[in-house]
Amino acid sequence: FTNNPNEKFLLMILGSQSKLENDNRSINIKRGLRTRLEMGLWPTTAPCGYLNSNRTDQRCQSFIDPARGPVIKQMFEKVGYDHWSGRKIYYWLKEIKFTTRTGKTLSLSNIYLVLKNSFYYGMMEYPRGSGKWYQGKHEPLIDKALYDQVQTQIVRSEIVNRNKEFALTKLIKCGHCGSSIS
Repeated sequence: FTNNPNEKFLLMILGSQSKLENDNRSINIKRGLRTRLEMGLWPTTAPCGYLNSNRTDQRCQSFIDPARGPVIKQMFEKVGYDHWSGRKIYYWLKEIKFTTRTGKTLSLSNIYLVLKNSFYYGMMEYPRGSGKWYQGKHEPLIDKALYDQVQTQIVRSEIVNRNKEFALTKLIKCGHCGSSIS
């Protein structure tokens, strides 16, 4: 294209046409994801403890991973019934050499993400934080009562950790703003 008005106009039309195609593709993908969710199927990679089906007649179906599923269930039971902390679960998983599908160990933050995931009792929120809930077609690893117990235990441990007072804090104050320096 050269720098004349007719060719600039043609370039603008071609750019708008590609933008329209991308916007239509986005709408179609979102419609497909929503349809799968309404059918009770998880549209992305299954969470730890589940596997995606490889069969073409069972696309997007999740089933319990025979190797990792029972360990994830034990995690929920240890937190819910035995009041284990996330860090204790972390050391227990290292002790039994638990790894994800990719061969990595679960970090402490990922353990909390697993424990807060409603997928394990059969409900799915997609996208996360949207408030749009769907009933899953997959077999739940745990029941709703155990999930609720785990959530109260997690909240309780977060409150205890938030209220800890450490030594040597608040000894020095900033001369400019007055906040504590640790």
